[in-house]
Amino acid sequence: MRKSIFSKIFLTQILVAFTVVIIIVPMIFVLIGEYFVSVQKDDILSDASRTARLTEQFIGMGADEEMWRVFRNGIEYAGGQSSLFVMDSYGKIVAGPKDSSGINTDALNSNFISGVKSGNSEIKLYEKGRIFNEQSIVAIVPIVIRNVYTGKNEFAGAAVAFRQTPLVRAFQYATIRIILMAQLVAWVVALIVSFVMTRHIIKPLKKMRIAAKKISAGDFNVRIPITSNDEVGELAQSFNSMTVSLSEVEEMRTSFLSDVSHELRTPMTVINGFVEGILDGTIPPQEHEKYLVIVNEESKRLSRLVKDLLETTRLEQDVKKLNMSNFDMNRLVTESVISYENQLTEKNIELNLNLETRECFVYADKDAIKRVLLNLIDNAIKFTPENGNITLRTTLEGDKIRTSVENTGEGISEEELRHIWVKFYKSDKSRSIDKKGVGLGLHIVKTIITQHQGEVFAESEEGSYARFTFIISAGKNNALEAEERN
Repeated sequence: MRKSIFSKIFLTQILVAFTVVIIIVPMIFVLIGEYFVSVQKDDILSDASRTARLTEQFIGMGADEEMWRVFRNGIEYAGGQSSLFVMDSYGKIVAGPKDSSGINTDALNSNFISGVKSGNSEIKLYEKGRIFNEQSIVAIVPIVIRNVYTGKNEFAGAAVAFRQTPLVRAFQYATIRIILMAQLVAWVVALIVSFVMTRHIIKPLKKMRIAAKKISAGDFNVRIPITSNDEVGELAQSFNSMTVSLSEVEEMRTSFLSDVSHELRTPMTVINGFVEGILDGTIPPQEHEKYLVIVNEESKRLSRLVKDLLETTRLEQDVKKLNMSNFDMNRLVTESVISYENQLTEKNIELNLNLETRECFVYADKDAIKRVLLNLIDNAIKFTPENGNITLRTTLEGDKIRTSVENTGEGISEEELRHIWVKFYKSDKSRSIDKKGVGLGLHIVKTIITQHQGEVFAESEEGSYARFTFIISAGKNNALEAEERN
């Protein structure tokens, strides 16, 4: 049978509390007994000492028989909770309780008399049956008087005080009863509080479980209310963030499939229509070459689309590892521009290279950065009118290299600037000019620069210019590194 988290936490709390009680109650019982005995020892020894001093005074006063009779009758009431009696120097009880049948005087003699004769007080705990009929704490104090003839102190007997430990046990049991009653009340309160707190903790977790089931069923609009600032609240917040991310991913997936379907449908429809027209004779033979050229262009467009899709997927999933190295950005910019010499000449575009006068070494993946430059230059050529200008700049800024590609032309509106990095996004102007593009170039640019932990952004003024800039970390050339090592 599956146990819920609520039952596990609640039962664990009960088990811990029960274990603590099992351990603590015996300890309290023992400690109370030891403390009570230690306190009793002081009281009993005090009673015995007081009786010994009183007996010494009576002997010193030369008390008559009547005074001794009063003394003997009152000695049993003088000790309060302690029982008192007086023994002579031979160990015989001369004053004390009327009923002394439960006292083993022989055992007292053998255990005490020899010690107190030397003038030492004794206090011990004796088990039941050895001296007294119950376990008792016994204190004995010597009675010493001064011999008027010799001037020396002489042993005249001993005062004995004892208290039976059943009183200690009774005190222990009474204390434990009080503790158990308090424990019972505490248990009831603790169970109620534990039950409420556990439900309070588990409640958001149950909501997360229900929400997770809804998410697995495709509902990404579910949210968990955050009711606390503790770890559970943080978990709920993280869960909501995850749900938002999943919702965005699902929207991107849906949008991606829609865009891919659209981009694939157009060239495939063109190719299929013209091929069928050639095959069924709708298109006359003299027109075949014309339409085969169109089919070829659409096939190339389809091939570029698939290639860009694969490249985008690899970049986004970090499948393509960056091959980092130091290289000169100025040289890479020059090499990239040469690839577009024919396109620049055809549109009579003036190219301006404003490159950093110093060597601009960067630490990056050379092939990836070249892909960025080619995409940006290709984009600039497409949207630059005939007789327009394209300017490429590199600037060394501390430990960063700034590279920009700027072209004259109609520019990009503020609204379009917010969407140009999105996959498959093509502005209305782009659709009329760039019929071969698929809207992945700038998305690839942003993905590559993000992988390099750099920055990329676009600026534009409608009817004037558009400028794309990326910033990545600078590197060091080999000559400079060798100089630093030396």
